[in-house]
Formats: sequence, structure tokens, C-alpha cells
Amino acid sequence: MYLSLRVEGLGKRHGKNWIFRNLNFDVEAGDSLALLGANGSGKSSLLRTLCAFDPISEGNIQWTTNGGDSPREHVPGLVSYCAPDQSLIPDLTVLEHIAFHFEFRQPCANTSAEDTLELALLQNKGQVRVRNLSSGMRQRLSLSLAFSTLSSAVFLDEPTSHLDENGRRWFQDLMSKRRDGRTLIVASNHNGDEYPKGTQSIVLQP
Repeated sequence: MYLSLRVEGLGKRHGKNWIFRNLNFDVEAGDSLALLGANGSGKSSLLRTLCAFDPISEGNIQWTTNGGDSPREHVPGLVSYCAPDQSLIPDLTVLEHIAFHFEFRQPCANTSAEDTLELALLQNKGQVRVRNLSSGMRQRLSLSLAFSTLSSAVFLDEPTSHLDENGRRWFQDLMSKRRDGRTLIVASNHNGDEYPKGTQSIVLQP
């Protein structure tokens, strides 16, 4: 059920400028990987490439689930994703947004819109429009949607962005209790709170 990846000679460029090049690594199903680097090092671009959101410039990525290869066009539907610049729909209420999300993606077993609302600590914000939430509340909503979506892997880009100290503790608890053994890939600015201890890592240079 969980996603594994094999990356060989992977490169990505914008115009004539290479963002990263000659990357080779494997991620076994159910394992975790941290993509580490400073701003501008290409970790977000690499994360989106591994999600099959963005095309590669050279090399190859092999995605595998249930022992069989998954075509690139199927991969976005297999993963959950959360990033600081992820677009939420500002004019929807929080509950409307959660319900809209689950019209397109299947929730985890026994997970309702109200469960996701509670998971995000937004029980009293269900009828509030998303645009009126604080940045930390929006981040909790995005993360809760990612972990509440049935998927083979969870991809997170700097997940504790916009979270205060209590929010960071909330995220660590979320990651521990709601990962459910899924493959986890996190892009992080060397923040050890954003991925499990013992996670293998790749360090990208700007």
C-alpha cells in the first residue's frame, strides 16, 4: 500500500540554471526522508518533483506501490501534500473547505469533516471563513487535511512554518499519531522538529 521511490541521476533546471542535479537515492515503503537545505537550495522543487507535480529535466524516478510501478500521472492521487504556500479557498468556511476537499480525495477510515475540524483544533471555527483564520490556524488546517486523507505517502514542505511553540508540539503529536506507517518525505530548513528521529536525510546546497 505504501509508496517507495527510486531516484537515479535526477536533475531539475529552470532555464539554463540547474536547481539540483545527479541525485541518486531510494526511499523504501513506509520509511521517512528529510530533504535538508537553506532557502534557495531547491528542496521545495525536489519535493514537488518527487510528488510528480512538476516534471524532471533529466534522470528518472520510479514510483512503486503494492509491488508494482505506478505511472507518473497516477502519483499525485496517491500522496498527501502540504506546503506553506498551499492555496486554500478563502471564501469558504472551514467546514465547507474540509467537505470540498473530501469531495475529491477519500478520507482515512472513520474520519469525518468534524473529526478533521477537531484534529486541527478549530472546533469553534467551523463557520469562520478561511480568509479570517490566522496563518497558524490555516497551517493546522492544511496539515490536518494532509494527514486525514487516505494516501500512500505524506509529503510536507517546512510543516512548522507559521506555527508557534504549542503548534509545533501539536504537529509532532499529529505526525506520531496520524502517520499510520505511511512513507513520509519532509523538506526542512534543518529543523529536527519537522521529521522523526533517525530519518535518513539528503542535504542540498544552494
